[in-house]
Amino acid sequence: MQALVRSDFQSWVDGARTDLYTLHGPDGIEVAICNYGARLVSVRVPDGQGGRTEVTLGYDSLAGYLDGQLSMGAFIGRWAGRLRNGQLLLQDGTTLQLPCNGGHHAVHGGPRGSRFRTLQVDNVHADALQLSHVFRSEDDGVPGCLRLQLRYEALPGNALRIAWRAEAGDTATLAQFTAHPFFNLAGEGSALDHVLQVPASRFLPLAPDVCPLGSTASVDDSPLDFRTPRSPRAAMDTAHPQLQVAKGLDHYLLLDAVTTAQPSSWLAAHLRCPRNGLGMSVYSSEPGLQLYAGHGLTGDLPRDLGRNGWRWAPGDGLCLEPMSWPDAPNQPGFPDPWLAPGATRHGEIVYRFT
Repeated sequence: MQALVRSDFQSWVDGARTDLYTLHGPDGIEVAICNYGARLVSVRVPDGQGGRTEVTLGYDSLAGYLDGQLSMGAFIGRWAGRLRNGQLLLQDGTTLQLPCNGGHHAVHGGPRGSRFRTLQVDNVHADALQLSHVFRSEDDGVPGCLRLQLRYEALPGNALRIAWRAEAGDTATLAQFTAHPFFNLAGEGSALDHVLQVPASRFLPLAPDVCPLGSTASVDDSPLDFRTPRSPRAAMDTAHPQLQVAKGLDHYLLLDAVTTAQPSSWLAAHLRCPRNGLGMSVYSSEPGLQLYAGHGLTGDLPRDLGRNGWRWAPGDGLCLEPMSWPDAPNQPGFPDPWLAPGATRHGEIVYRFT
């Protein structure tokens, strides 16, 4: 595999300097991050045979990210998921119209969300990177100012931790975040035959417009039942109407909140590659997981041309996105997503490789 070249990520975007930062964990994990979109460019983990396996999809230059899959490796904010028809129902009952950047909907922070911004680099260490950003209403249309502190850490035990702290200004605002890497534990080929387990008994059914209906449903007898490990390919081997609506797996699963040794986080998912035995456990503070099986990877050029000339096909990468409930501001039955003036919200995602 050809090594990343740092100078290929050094430029100016949004009036700020971009760069590539590589973190090294004590047990061999190696993580490369670009501050444009706070993107995970590369995650390489020991393969047990003296080498490393690349477990994420990505591009080999900043230009690839500017021309490529919009969410590839990005940190998502100030909201995650879709807001139906670009509408944001405010706490006073009025509705605000936001720009639609995903068909008829506002998606993943809108056209000025964090995935399209160059974050400020505050501290760089051998095993950690500290970034920050200020979301302003004049940029994304969402009421209020939101200050974000974001930290990436390469931990012992070949784990990557992404932790954030968000503080609202003097107006209530949204603070819903996730990370959007595409995983392939084999390092090449399809990821649809990976074995996935998610401790979730319920999910959010989708309406024909691919936004939540507003209710929950049991995963029983559905392609969303990953309580017993199985592959995404096996799960999609059905004509279930929810697969037809989403054109595959692209659904929000409500975690059963099984606690782990980390008191601030739940076990959100476990993924294993039968080809090489590599496994990944995902822990998070968030109540659910968006599962996306990568059907939007369609081999289009230059968008789907990854590192080392890999032309991505559907299912070559899986997204496991811990996050709060999508479209929550517009759904009265969903948990309140608003962050009160002056309040803070903390969150984290941990990927641990075995």
